[in-house]
Amino acid sequence: MEKPARPRRVLLAGSAAAACAAVAISVGFATGGSAIGASAPSATRAVPAAAAPAAPVEQPKPVVHSSISAPDGASVGPVTGGTTVTVSGDDLAGVASVTFGGNAGAVVSATESTVTITTPPATDLGTGPVAVELFDAAGTTVPVDAAGAGVSDSAAAAAGSAVASVPAPGSAAPSAPVRTAPAPSPAAAPAAGGTASLTFNYVPDPRVTAQTTYALAHWDDYNTDDYGSIGGNDCVNFTSQTLVARGWTMDAGWSFDTDSLQYSPAWASSTAFAAYLTAHPERATPLTDKQRNLVKVGDIVQFDWDDSGDEDHTGIVTRVEKSGQTARIYYAGHTSNTDYQSVDESLRNGGGTVSFWSVK
Repeated sequence: MEKPARPRRVLLAGSAAAACAAVAISVGFATGGSAIGASAPSATRAVPAAAAPAAPVEQPKPVVHSSISAPDGASVGPVTGGTTVTVSGDDLAGVASVTFGGNAGAVVSATESTVTITTPPATDLGTGPVAVELFDAAGTTVPVDAAGAGVSDSAAAAAGSAVASVPAPGSAAPSAPVRTAPAPSPAAAPAAGGTASLTFNYVPDPRVTAQTTYALAHWDDYNTDDYGSIGGNDCVNFTSQTLVARGWTMDAGWSFDTDSLQYSPAWASSTAFAAYLTAHPERATPLTDKQRNLVKVGDIVQFDWDDSGDEDHTGIVTRVEKSGQTARIYYAGHTSNTDYQSVDESLRNGGGTVSFWSVK
């Protein structure tokens, strides 16, 4: 008897793999600790503690470590100003202005270690020592180290500053370090007797001294041996002579030949001389009557008697008396021979207007 046929089982390719995959997935999720389709719990992470703020950085402060020094090494210069001087120190690049006895000097340059300055004229051309003060852009006075050495403020700040570190995550922030100011250097102690200061000593300008000495020697004793005399109109001839004594050198536009006694128009004419000075600002600059407070001994005074615009008389300033912003000016001259003639008196007698030239 024939055995009945056994049903054939057909294996579908990939079914076993699919089943394994399903098992594997199931096991994988079970291994992860949750059932299929369940949400996985979020992980908990430690939050690092906030970093401690950095300690504030102190800005360096300027300090002067030396006295005023002129090119010859001395702290002196002529009362007419114009002397170039230097001071040294630390953190001086911010120096913006300077005064000499209250008069503004000019800061030529300022570096971290050196300030170069041009001195102004002394008040009323007075001689003697005056206080010198340096200021930053905010108008704060720059301190002076009397001993000329020692620890500067910036170096002291650097020596006493602590470096802040960033704490590791989760650690407590360290307490801020305590800064202890360094002990002052013995060399930096102020000089005995008070606060340290800079001084500059004004001395007579040898050029102006020579000029006024000549003027006062020849205002009524004409130097005819060297310069002759221009009859009735010798005022510019005389003024020009004083400028030669001061150190001016002649040029093509302003000259006198002592051999032939020939001269250029600017040597003898007030109007031509004014035109010459206008063309040579390196020698003198104009000042109006309203700028009398800027006039100094050795400057040039000119009068326009008829107020026509042409200059009629010229002299050399021999004295300046100031009271506040008011100045009384006196001059020496020829034609109307005088040594200390008042400008105001001349205006009262002759009328017209007056102007000045500030001689450099």
